[in-house]
Amino acid sequence: MKKFLFLFAFLFSINSFTQELKYKVYSYTEFFKMIEQEKGSVFRLKNALVKYKEASDSIYQFKQLSVNKKSYNRVDTIYINKEIKLQNVQFIPFLTEGFSSDNIISGNFDWKAYGFNHINFKKEVTLTNTLAVLFNECIFENTLTVNNNDPIIYDIYNYIKKNEDSYNSESAIMQTDFILNSSELRKGLSFLFDFKNTDNLYEGEVQITNSKIWEKPNIVNLNAWSSDINCNNLRFLNINNLTFYNQARIYNTNIGRNFSFTENKFEDILYFYYSAKTDKSYIEIKNNIFTKHVITSLNTLSKSSEIEWDNFSNKLINSGSFNEYFFTLRDNEKLGVVESYKTLEKLDNNKDSLINVYKNSYLLSHKSALKKEVQLRVNYYDFYKSQQDLESSNAIYIEYKDLLLMQSELQYKQNPSFETFFKWRINQFLKVFSAYGTKPEKAVIFSMYVILLFAFIYLLFPNSWDAHGRKRIMNRYAFFFKYMNKKSGIHEVYLDNQKEDLLEFDEFKALVEQQGKTVPKFFTATALPLYKWAISGTKFSAGILKRVDIMKGTWNDLPTKKRWWKSFLLIGAFTIAICYDVLIKMLNALMLSINTFTTLGFGEIPIKGLPRYLAIIQGFIGWFMLTIFSVSLISQLLN
Repeated sequence: MKKFLFLFAFLFSINSFTQELKYKVYSYTEFFKMIEQEKGSVFRLKNALVKYKEASDSIYQFKQLSVNKKSYNRVDTIYINKEIKLQNVQFIPFLTEGFSSDNIISGNFDWKAYGFNHINFKKEVTLTNTLAVLFNECIFENTLTVNNNDPIIYDIYNYIKKNEDSYNSESAIMQTDFILNSSELRKGLSFLFDFKNTDNLYEGEVQITNSKIWEKPNIVNLNAWSSDINCNNLRFLNINNLTFYNQARIYNTNIGRNFSFTENKFEDILYFYYSAKTDKSYIEIKNNIFTKHVITSLNTLSKSSEIEWDNFSNKLINSGSFNEYFFTLRDNEKLGVVESYKTLEKLDNNKDSLINVYKNSYLLSHKSALKKEVQLRVNYYDFYKSQQDLESSNAIYIEYKDLLLMQSELQYKQNPSFETFFKWRINQFLKVFSAYGTKPEKAVIFSMYVILLFAFIYLLFPNSWDAHGRKRIMNRYAFFFKYMNKKSGIHEVYLDNQKEDLLEFDEFKALVEQQGKTVPKFFTATALPLYKWAISGTKFSAGILKRVDIMKGTWNDLPTKKRWWKSFLLIGAFTIAICYDVLIKMLNALMLSINTFTTLGFGEIPIKGLPRYLAIIQGFIGWFMLTIFSVSLISQLLN
């Protein structure tokens, strides 16, 4: 009975508040004059409307011509040296003519606004249940706190909507309840918008853009961060082009239509939570820079969202498992509030920081923590698979397998055996060779390295595929010695070296001429062209050499004046010939390595000595690598 009476009294008090609520109305000029005349160090205002009046408030109007071009009526700065505390103070209107969704999308719009423009707040600013407030190019030298989470906020919204024509005007998009633009917050931002008690009847919009957020407020509290942005059940939330210099927390749940989170930079740890309200909710996360880790939870993502995985790559930490780790550490070390806060300040600053200990020690020794980290990545993996984004899903899969690789290494160290060793090393090999099967092209590159390594070894040893072997270069020297010490031309020396091969063809020609008279003419008519074709290559080479011959006689017979330029030509010709011989030898070694790697075989191993056994090892490596490559390629084709 007491609980029922208490509930009834509570509901009655809310309704009474709504019905009896009365607002005092001030112009912008009157509002700032009250701040100036305040004798105390704190300016308080409650249940008031601040409305623009054309006659006296033109100085507080400013005009934006486009996204990148701004024109203001006032460029000087107002300095406020008092602490500001506003409760249920509404600024009506703050966005007016020319402001429409179509113009915003196109980027070409001309709209006027009223609000806090070029203000330097020396002390803390606190706003409670305050709608439709705009800060532009302001400096907050102390904390800015915005707290709109009281159920009465919906009644305030309805009251203003019914009593203020500007709220119903199509040109005044009053659902934009808070804008912070091009400002600097030197002691951080504490921001809370939560309309979970409005039965989803309220749709608001928050824009926080182009601002810099500096150090933490000087508060001994585990929840005191340089930035704490908490928004629930909004229609639009824009957090764009911000710079966070210290730890930050951003909570964004149940976004009704649009969440834009782009081009922000975080110099320290970020606690980041976001989720879509429906399948039609659009979440955009692009071009952000996370210098350190992002601590987050499992998120509900709509398929229409756009999230660049490169923003998060190798930086995600599951908040559930990390908080368990931190609280365990805090309890074990018996840390108080102050010590805990100081510990959090050193979250990710060195190799012994909380993050590194968590990733390299705690995570691997606690299966439940590892499972949560894996599940976090699986959630994103499913999201990118639904969008057919193979590149991002592969990147997430690699992170997931890296976690399992670290775990297999720990298992081997704790329980050394062939099974645990093989599991650890095979995973290492798969990571290096093909990125766990996600990059078949990497397997091809790695295979080329293996082929070239063994080709270099085969180059140092003779093989049956190279008929001349190591004598090839020696024979080249002998050829040039003979040419320079013989009066015959270079073509004659060449033909003399080819004498054994030509002798076989000459014997065939003699046989044709001798037997040609006793056999049908068909045989002689076809045999002689065959002979000419067989020696055509040798004759052609000899003809070329005869045309380029630069010596007539021996080297000793040459006049002294001709020796210097002919020696230059001879050395050049010799170098070309040596390069050709080396190229052929290298090509033979490469072909042998490719043959062995692909396990073609041809029935024998065409090499002797130690490389013969290396060829067997290479064949096994090739069989293993090509098998993995085939599986990786098929996997990617199926995906």
